[in-house]
Amino acid sequence: MSKQAAYASDLRSSPVLTAVLTLALPVVAQSLLQVLIGTVDLKMVGVLGADAIAAVGMGRQVIMIIMILVLAISTGAVALVARAVGSDDQHGTSRAIGNAFTLVILFAAVMSPIGLATAGITLDLLGATDLVKELGLDYMRIFYISVVFFLGHFMAKAVFQGGGDTRTPLLIDIIMNIANVLFNWLFIYGVWIFPEMGVAGAAMGTAISRFIGASLGWGALLSGRFAIKVSLPHLLSFDTKGMGEILRIGIPSAFQGAARNISNVLLVAILARTAVDMAAVSAFTVGMNLNQYALMPGLAVGTAAAALSGINLGANDPKRAEASGWSAAGVGAGIMSFFGLIIFIFAPWLLAFFNDDPDMIRVGVVFVRIIALSEPFHALGIVLSRTMQGAGYTYRPFQVTVFSWLFVRTPLAWLLATQTGLEATGVWIAISVTTVLFGLLTLVVFRRGAWKTARVSQAA
Repeated sequence: MSKQAAYASDLRSSPVLTAVLTLALPVVAQSLLQVLIGTVDLKMVGVLGADAIAAVGMGRQVIMIIMILVLAISTGAVALVARAVGSDDQHGTSRAIGNAFTLVILFAAVMSPIGLATAGITLDLLGATDLVKELGLDYMRIFYISVVFFLGHFMAKAVFQGGGDTRTPLLIDIIMNIANVLFNWLFIYGVWIFPEMGVAGAAMGTAISRFIGASLGWGALLSGRFAIKVSLPHLLSFDTKGMGEILRIGIPSAFQGAARNISNVLLVAILARTAVDMAAVSAFTVGMNLNQYALMPGLAVGTAAAALSGINLGANDPKRAEASGWSAAGVGAGIMSFFGLIIFIFAPWLLAFFNDDPDMIRVGVVFVRIIALSEPFHALGIVLSRTMQGAGYTYRPFQVTVFSWLFVRTPLAWLLATQTGLEATGVWIAISVTTVLFGLLTLVVFRRGAWKTARVSQAA
């Protein structure tokens, strides 16, 4: 029996909850580590002032719109890899990974020049002040130049996780994030022979660390020492049919991610035009970072659910695929609710850790406490949506996200912020209400069960 087959067999023979926890816990640790590094980034930048935080916040929102395009590759690749692993198709696994790598290179070649050309325009649309725009441009330019490393690291991690190996990317991320903190410190403050780059130094440190992560990830996949692997011929091939299948499955998820991030960008634009403007944007940036401590474990559990869904369907076991989705949703809701409660209780102190601006803290406390109330529903939406995506069923989750995040959240935020006098608080209420809506609608789609009959041609 191959390493791949043995690994899949172990996951399928263990109790459902055990399988969920086996895959989810390393990803939860990985996600919390990632958020912790983001917190350290903001703390380092925060000593430069509220404008520096706002610049990084606006830059990240714009970057996330671009980054979600990789979901079109990763979601399709995860579905194909998981199905191939479940059916012990080693050739199909390698082929899917190779096609994902080719698409990453092609996407980076397109995204880098477009991002560099439009960075200033997007910051203007967000309502950035002159200083915030200047700082934000420095941050974004470095990102776009090094975007291939970001995408490469993300993709290597995704295919490992899609095949059920969540420990290897955790080890790689530990190394990468240590490098991130080190190089951020060197470049932000100009330590030793390194130039003092301020906000741009945060981007430089992150770019170097992502190069390290991408190199380690693809090196591990090529080494043949792990259950999930890719052959060099598949890595260098140009398989248009295979790439088309990845995109067919993944494009709805890319649009789903785009809807979420476009909504966040529009929220930033609304906040920049409220009475406290940049303080509200800074509060949103810091509050979203704090919320990541609840959100990322939920996404991690969703990653495990996606892998188990595809692996079980690849082995023709839809009943276990559904059971793993329900079990993962319960785990995700519990974890996200726990972290949401911690953030709710300690909100003033957590916000003050980043910056002592009283307006930012006052507005931010209201923000994180309101959204903490909706965390259980957010977990339902995330985990059940990821379960369906792991099966290659991506269109309905996309529709739910577009409706709740764009068609309801954004207009409701504008209405409450500008027409009722609630200002930034109106935006926070809109976020929480539509998160509940997102969770409930996803639950309805999941229970209907159409996702269990989704077909992916490469797995066949």
